[in-house]
Amino acid sequence: MSTTPVFKIAPTTQQYDWGKIGSKAKVAQFAAASRLPGFTINESAPYAELWMGTHPKSPSNVFETGHVLSDHLAKHPELIGAPVSDKFDASTGNLPFLFKILSIEKALSIQSHPDKATAEKLHASQPDIYKGAFIFYRNELSQQSYL
Repeated sequence: MSTTPVFKIAPTTQQYDWGKIGSKAKVAQFAAASRLPGFTINESAPYAELWMGTHPKSPSNVFETGHVLSDHLAKHPELIGAPVSDKFDASTGNLPFLFKILSIEKALSIQSHPDKATAEKLHASQPDIYKGAFIFYRNELSQQSYL
C-alpha cells in the first residue's frame, strides 16, 4: 500500500519560560498559520519551540487524517526509505532527527548531544534523566542540520 510522498504535518509547540511571548513569537505565528486544530495564540504565554517529527513527548500528526506521524511512517516505510530505516532502525516510524524552530526571548544554556554510545551509557545509568537513547545522539543525517 502506498501513499503520497508529500503531505502536510501538524507541528507541536513547546512553551518554555525562555520563549517569546504571544504573537511576537515566530513559533506562535507559524503554529497559527498552520491552522492547527484548536490552536489559538495566548498573548500572555511563552512560545519557545515548534517541533516537527516523531519525538514521543510531542509527536507531529498527519494533518489530513490526524494520525500520529510515526504510525503513518511505520505503515508506509517507503516514505523513510530503506537506507535510513536500516541504518537508524526506523521500522517503527521514528525519524532519526527532530526539526525545531526556536523563538528565543531570554538567554539559553548551550545543549550538547553525545554520540550514540555515550547516550546509551547515560540512559543505562540514569534512565530517569536520560529518557531514551534515540533522543540523545546525533547522527550523520542531523549533524549539519542545526540552526
